[in-house]
Amino acid sequence: MKGAVVAVALALALCVTPGPGALAQSRAGGDPSAAQHRVPVERIVSPRGLEAWLVSDSTVPMIVLRAYWRGGSASEPAALTGVTAIMADMMTEGSGELDANAFKERLQDLNMALSFGASWDGVGMSLTTLSENRGAAFELARLALQRPRFDAAPLERIKRQQLVGIRTRETNPSFIANLALDQALYPDHPYARRTSRDHIAAIDRAALSARRAALFNRATLQITIVGDIDAEAAGHAIDAIFADLPQGTAPPAPVTTSFRSPTPLIVRPLPQPQSLVLFAGPGIQDEDPDWIALTVANYIFGGGGFSSRLMQEVREQRGLVYGIGTSPSVRDQIAMIRGSAQSENGDVGEAVALTRAEMDRLFREGATQAEVNDAITYLTGSFALDIDSNTKIAAVLHSHQIAGRDIDYVNRRNDLIRAVTLADVNRVIRRLFDPEAFTFVVVGQPEGLGAAATP
Repeated sequence: MKGAVVAVALALALCVTPGPGALAQSRAGGDPSAAQHRVPVERIVSPRGLEAWLVSDSTVPMIVLRAYWRGGSASEPAALTGVTAIMADMMTEGSGELDANAFKERLQDLNMALSFGASWDGVGMSLTTLSENRGAAFELARLALQRPRFDAAPLERIKRQQLVGIRTRETNPSFIANLALDQALYPDHPYARRTSRDHIAAIDRAALSARRAALFNRATLQITIVGDIDAEAAGHAIDAIFADLPQGTAPPAPVTTSFRSPTPLIVRPLPQPQSLVLFAGPGIQDEDPDWIALTVANYIFGGGGFSSRLMQEVREQRGLVYGIGTSPSVRDQIAMIRGSAQSENGDVGEAVALTRAEMDRLFREGATQAEVNDAITYLTGSFALDIDSNTKIAAVLHSHQIAGRDIDYVNRRNDLIRAVTLADVNRVIRRLFDPEAFTFVVVGQPEGLGAAATP
């Protein structure tokens, strides 16, 4: 299920341009005037029974590996809020006989990248290595995963960094706005929690070890490998890194959380010359039959950059915002349509009113056939740029794997978008873009909002 991987996907500095083996071109299906790029992905099973998705391409001597385990910050004990993120940071702060400095020096010696990260719904690992160093790189990844040290010195350093973030977040408009939105929509859910100083103080080595034991297992593990490695070698590699993890059990299926009734307007004062605007309403999970149609509808309304209605009407025509956009947001238990904008304080009232008016117009009148055609052309044409490197292919495939899509979805995605009709788009607009269902949050010193705001 889910786009939580969007938060767990780890940025890597190395970008690999694939050769013709990684992106086989054909003209089958879809628009006959444009070549489709096919990603030759296969499912492999290691000698010890671990599954992975593999794209084998020897054009560039580099390998990218992604792994993901379900169960993230939303499932951690409330008294230890933040422990999952700190545990993930600590996974590369020393392992086995290597302390934090020696571990980082070893990464540099091997010219490899290795990182862990936590989202609300899962924990991810990302590895990039040159082919010639793959044996040593996989061994270092195994050590990080299987034998983290959780030493006191790096833990205290990371906790100090967390405390600095806590001190500065009270003047961070993004933090203030997102917290207000979460507390308005689902105040009793773990997604609305935030780490406090007391939480940080309670996190120790035992808490990190317990969290690691609770999350890293074989039952929830999903793996994607892209690059200069064949199926046999990839099977042995994933066994070397992951096979000694305990089997564990799959978590129960997530239960979608209900939203509170929308709050038309929430204002959080913050002395600054600009205001941040966030708005959100109920969305759909990415396995919903309307998901592809929503992708097109969102492009038309606020996801298409300067081609979107919001950008054209609120910024280009009237100059009320620096930028404005929308996107679907999916977590395991909550799905939303989210939007954001930034404006001078004196323009906020008009910008919010116009945003609502444009949403209302879309809701009542729907999209046009020309808008649907333009959205489909862009969404299908630009997809090649999303898979133009091995790092990007790994990220896209891994997100599909985590979302529960079939292994060939990456090659069917454009045809699914081309199949969307005007009726499909207008159906999802009527389902999800009712302005009365959206909560707006403004952080700053806005003008022109009237007296209806919730403090």
